[in-house]
Amino acid sequence: MIRKSVLQNNINLVSQQIESARTVAIGFYFSVGSRYEKPGERGISHFCEHLLFKGTKKFSRRDISRAFDRMGGTVNAFTERDDVCVYAVIPSSDENFSLAMDILCSMAGECVFPEDELEKERSVVENEILAVDDDPDESSLDALAGMVWKESPLGQTITGTVADVESIAVDKIKSWYEKYFVHGKLSVFISGNFDFDFAEKTLSNLPEHKSSVADFENAFVWNCGTSFVESKFSQQQIYVAYPIEKKFTEKSYWAMTVFNAMCGDTMGSRLFETLREKNGLCYSVYSFYSRYDDNGIWACSVSCEKNRAEKTLSLVLSEIDSILCEGFSDSEIADAKGHLCGEEIMGETDMEFVMRRLQKSDSLGLPLYTTNQILSSIRAVEKNDIMDLAKNILQKDSMALLVYGKKIDKKGLRKILK
Repeated sequence: MIRKSVLQNNINLVSQQIESARTVAIGFYFSVGSRYEKPGERGISHFCEHLLFKGTKKFSRRDISRAFDRMGGTVNAFTERDDVCVYAVIPSSDENFSLAMDILCSMAGECVFPEDELEKERSVVENEILAVDDDPDESSLDALAGMVWKESPLGQTITGTVADVESIAVDKIKSWYEKYFVHGKLSVFISGNFDFDFAEKTLSNLPEHKSSVADFENAFVWNCGTSFVESKFSQQQIYVAYPIEKKFTEKSYWAMTVFNAMCGDTMGSRLFETLREKNGLCYSVYSFYSRYDDNGIWACSVSCEKNRAEKTLSLVLSEIDSILCEGFSDSEIADAKGHLCGEEIMGETDMEFVMRRLQKSDSLGLPLYTTNQILSSIRAVEKNDIMDLAKNILQKDSMALLVYGKKIDKKGLRKILK
């Protein structure tokens, strides 16, 4: 049973009770992230995420970690451009659920930021930033965001720089936490075998929260063209990206999932088959999409050797042209639908998967469907739906190309683009 309600304190509660489940997944999603940050605040949302675990009025840092360890469960968090999530997955029992909710609610409203813990965690965050800098996938994705959204806070890195984190004062962190975590927009997603009435009652005891999110100036920004960014890594990271300007409708969302699966999200996809299997040009190739409240991106990504970059890019663009001119075969569509339906069926017993599925649907304004309803939606996607979406997105005048790696001959790549 799926329920959605807005509590008296404006917390958005979305849940799916599954009595046969032996676990429970709980996700607290705070509407704040790197795009909310201005100069002098870069990295503060991510820093706050770390500090949520460092102690509250009721639970010490050690209390929090030991509680979930004793359950055999997990508790973790992540920061994105538009939200911070703290989540837990635990074995289902009234005792476990009560304690997990008590801890998560205390983290959401009663953090105390002990000075010694805060300064130690500042060092941990700085080490994480350096680790991202050493990761070609992570750092190239940051470079892509910085290219296509360079005039928008969306283009800023999520973690900020080491210098940014060093400069964030304790008072600034406390006020950020108070504004966006204690009183900002909060949505809670729960799936599994749990007591709904207890969850609703516990969340209702939290302070009043805002019911709306921030408005962003110059919200839709997209910079097309070509960018060459030199890095220390041996391989070239190539991204071909396009904007998703319109919000998803229910029909266009499911068309996008099928389209993306056929392009680069499966082993039988166009890009995987052409670049890796037929030509042996790369190990890593995939496509992905992200949609924010007012902006979005679809992109394909390939990692290849420097001397194979021209051929790789040529084949990527050739496949995109082929999609626009010839479309997809019935067998490709059937295979992609089968893959997506299989993922949903297997995910049905994974409560974290179900919880995140609820959050994704809710954030995109889509219906909150059960697995069987999702399977029907996927199977209902028609070829015309896919091609309408593809032609709307894959427009040459809005394409962005990023080549991230060792210094390369730009003339050859630019010749391919022409």
